[in-house]
Amino acid sequence: MNKKILWLVFALLVVVISMLATLSDKPIDESERYIDVNDFIKKDDMVADLDTLAAIFEKIHPNPYRFQKKHQFKSFLEQRTRELPDSLNTLNFWRLIDETICRFNDAHSYAKDFYVLNDYVQKEKLFFPLAAKVDKDRIIVTSSHTSDSTILKGMEIVSINGIAAKNLIPKLARHSPKETNSLDLKEISEDFGFYLWKTYDWGPSYKIKYKNEKEGFSIDSLLIEGIPWEQRSKKVSSQDSSFKFEILEDETGIIKIIDFDNGSRSGYNNFYEESFKKLKEKKIKNLIIDFRNHTGGADQYGEDLAKYIAKKPFRKLHEAFWKITPEFKEAFDRRFVPKGIRWFKPIYLINEYSKVFYGTEPTDLVIVRPEFKQPLPEEERFEGRVFLITNHNTFSAGSVFAEMFKYYEMGTIIGQPTGNLCSFNGFALSEHVLPNSKITFQVSSVYNIANSGEEGLKTVVPDRILETHIDPIDYISNQLITEFN
Repeated sequence: MNKKILWLVFALLVVVISMLATLSDKPIDESERYIDVNDFIKKDDMVADLDTLAAIFEKIHPNPYRFQKKHQFKSFLEQRTRELPDSLNTLNFWRLIDETICRFNDAHSYAKDFYVLNDYVQKEKLFFPLAAKVDKDRIIVTSSHTSDSTILKGMEIVSINGIAAKNLIPKLARHSPKETNSLDLKEISEDFGFYLWKTYDWGPSYKIKYKNEKEGFSIDSLLIEGIPWEQRSKKVSSQDSSFKFEILEDETGIIKIIDFDNGSRSGYNNFYEESFKKLKEKKIKNLIIDFRNHTGGADQYGEDLAKYIAKKPFRKLHEAFWKITPEFKEAFDRRFVPKGIRWFKPIYLINEYSKVFYGTEPTDLVIVRPEFKQPLPEEERFEGRVFLITNHNTFSAGSVFAEMFKYYEMGTIIGQPTGNLCSFNGFALSEHVLPNSKITFQVSSVYNIANSGEEGLKTVVPDRILETHIDPIDYISNQLITEFN
């Protein structure tokens, strides 16, 4: 009888805990963050918002003045404050906030454009109709969304609305959150029209000057009309899941992963197990891991993958500095810890992240040194040649994996340098809303230091750098595998 009561109590406890675990925080009211681009904000309110922005970065960010001195940032704010008119529409003030945050040179800290862009699009405002790439101080048209037959792919734009290309490009770069100049230019090239919108209050028409090759490279002018958001070219992903496995005809395996955050960790681990099992069964000797356009996510997923290819113990990072604040803890809870069980404090000791800051005082800077992970036994891991493909969009946890892959000599990296510095700021969980303009932005709370200890403006550089027009999979199959054989 006593055993039945104990089992009943236990079952009831499980049910109660399960119910508590389903309790979640009240959803954030997104409507409060939407911005009317036609509204105006007064100078005093703008100054107050700029001061609030600076204070939040100093409080939340682990090293806000890594790439600029504090006095330089203060001088920038003072100059912008002096230049402020009596009022600005909220879109132009958002542009100022965006430029201000980009000065911190932190790819994970940025002003949210969605709430502004949504209103802009709904008001049927127009965008620049040409796609273009930036080549040093030149702007080259890559495609057109207009019916004007005079606009051709490869045409060089000399100026837009009276601003020369060589002066225009640096201003666009001020709105790129990337961490190096080369990454800024690649980012702008991927959506030139969008960066023009982020920088200038232009439209609905644009006056461009261009080099006319048919007329001996003479400079001609053209007035072109803007287009709605829906007519712009859109990136279409050919992959409908976060990961994919296939075997090529030359008996090379390919693992393609585009993120580490779309699904459970067990889901990724099941994929790894099944993929490497097939490689074993078919006696595949060459493996390509394709991390092009990898958007990041949970870096533990990368450690799980590395266990199958590493030949010696490894770790994802050398160390990390975590800035623990009440805002960070609140954002962490909202994302990772169900509301109903937060009272049970030992739950924080189970999670790899939360045990880092368990018991810390507000604004503590905690040093975290990741543990070394062991490779799987030889009979379970892949013993053939491994090639990792990266590009300028291999970001965050994708870049962490690439640095770890290179440092611990897990194989050969092919392609272009990654889209993050070797050591970078990240884990931007907390979002903040400026009190007057209602502009939303996010701020990093963690500084990750790479295994190599490299802390400068250096990304993960491939062992073999390829031009973007070269297909890295064909290059590996037709040249490297043959070369290594």
